[in-house]
Amino acid sequence: MSMPCRVGARRGREGPRMDASGDEARRLARGVVGSARVIAFGSSNVAPAGAAVGGLVIAVSYAGFASPLVIIIAFVASVCCASSIAEFARRLPSAGSLYTYNSRGLGRTGGFLTGWMMVFAYALYVPAGISLTSAYASQLISDTLHVTIGGWVLFLVILGAVVLIAYFGIRTSSSVDLVLVAGEVAVIAALAITILVKIGPAHYSVAVLSPASSPNGQLTNITNAMIYGITAFAGFETAAALGEEARNARRSIPASTIGVVIVAGIFYLLVACAETFGVGRRGIPGFVRQPNPLGYLTSRYWSPSALWTIDLVVVLTGLGFAIAVVNAAIRVLFAMGREQALPASLARLSSRQTPAVSIGCVAVLALVLGLPLTYADGGARTFGYLAGAGGLSIVLIYLAVNIAAIRAFRTEFRDQFRLWRHLLVPATAAVLFLFPLWGILHPHARTLADLPPFAALGWLGLGAIAVGVLRARRPTSFETLGRVFMPATDSQAASRSTSRPRATGCDLTDQAGGTWRQEPGIQAGDRHDLDGDGLVGHLPGASSGEVDARVPKKQPIPPRSRPRSRPWAGRSAAYPARPGLAAFHRGWPGRRMRMRMCRSGSTM
Repeated sequence: MSMPCRVGARRGREGPRMDASGDEARRLARGVVGSARVIAFGSSNVAPAGAAVGGLVIAVSYAGFASPLVIIIAFVASVCCASSIAEFARRLPSAGSLYTYNSRGLGRTGGFLTGWMMVFAYALYVPAGISLTSAYASQLISDTLHVTIGGWVLFLVILGAVVLIAYFGIRTSSSVDLVLVAGEVAVIAALAITILVKIGPAHYSVAVLSPASSPNGQLTNITNAMIYGITAFAGFETAAALGEEARNARRSIPASTIGVVIVAGIFYLLVACAETFGVGRRGIPGFVRQPNPLGYLTSRYWSPSALWTIDLVVVLTGLGFAIAVVNAAIRVLFAMGREQALPASLARLSSRQTPAVSIGCVAVLALVLGLPLTYADGGARTFGYLAGAGGLSIVLIYLAVNIAAIRAFRTEFRDQFRLWRHLLVPATAAVLFLFPLWGILHPHARTLADLPPFAALGWLGLGAIAVGVLRARRPTSFETLGRVFMPATDSQAASRSTSRPRATGCDLTDQAGGTWRQEPGIQAGDRHDLDGDGLVGHLPGASSGEVDARVPKKQPIPPRSRPRSRPWAGRSAAYPARPGLAAFHRGWPGRRMRMRMCRSGSTM
């Protein structure tokens, strides 16, 4: 027979429940950032000004005069992927973001590997961003102040500043990101607008939207450029990591995730049009051969004395990127530690409700990976090595979350399935993200710079081993991966169902005599069947989240032919006609469970 879920901690087994003050001390700060700061946080991880200086120039070298077309295609792919993430964020707001989403869409193994690869990518991007920032900061100080400071010294200074800002909390971090990203985007956008105004509409052409405008007039030029066009949008998913700290997260996080892509897309299209129209079809080969292409446009349309602004923009971009990626990394570590997929100490919070142990872990990794390489090879090469190694992980994660969206809305959220949003859009994103995957795995010329991305495959293999170890040694922790997320507010719960009263504080009693406390947020009459193991609803140290116990069954159970009345729920309901959906109090071999309601005292 089937049984209701075990929701909450077993009395006498996990210890007493914490009071409100203890609960506040063990969770991330709630409702401290609004949509503007969430968009700024995600945009800082995208680093649009940095992409304009580097990645877009490479895209222009492949696509030529058709580079705006590449930006539009990459924008469509990113919007589709952001839509898939938004659909999850609307239902499962969590600091674990894609780790939590893929745990629900791809199963526990897929979710763990997603978090495993996110940790790998973010752990590499932190020292990569700091090393590049230190290199440009050293150059800027040398050119303006005529003082020489080694890049490795600035690496330590920037790392310390980033860690301190992250420790102060997401409100401080997102505020700094808002100022930095607004400044960098404003400078580059002002340059692009200046170019477009000076050349005039006479030089505008719709030919930029034709693949025939590429250097060889071939489709391969467009597909090769898409590798770098799509990569320029990477990082927008980090907005979902603020799912437990944003105000009205179930609305603001989905809107902000898509908003990050829209802001970046408009900015990239403006810059790409300025570059192509500013130098013309015949001037593109000479433009991409410049040592500093954006500096070339600055000296041509502004003034040679304004070249320092480009170095300043890169420094601001790198600093904002480092702050954002550190905060994203520590929240993934926090979420996995909270669910004991990684050491539980990673979920330990400071008095400022920030993951202090996770911050220290990220800082040590950045120091160990970034400082020796920066000292030996310089910041630019270090950035190339580390960012290249993490690129494959991000592409694989994007592919996985789109596949997870399709599967989740055909299984767990089947009653909410919509053909366009939950099948066609994620399928389009998955297909378009195959282009950068192919470019990474099959580069045009084999060099040493092409080897670092394959380190991600080795890390993925280690993750598969870690899954086996976790499943064998801590099966309870493995079974609860991806179950912690923000509860719905009272108004949201009321709008979801006004006819079913809450059964707050009611006990579930099994045949062995064990009593389990039903937590707030689980409504009486909801169908919360589990597989045979009986999922623990509230994990130790996870009291800040709501654990959804709607776990797909291992095997479908045929529905009863006749509905059973449930007077304690205030209405009668038939068991669902679709196999695989949970039915309350149905047969399960070897176990029986009855629910005793505190309010009415009736027993099933």
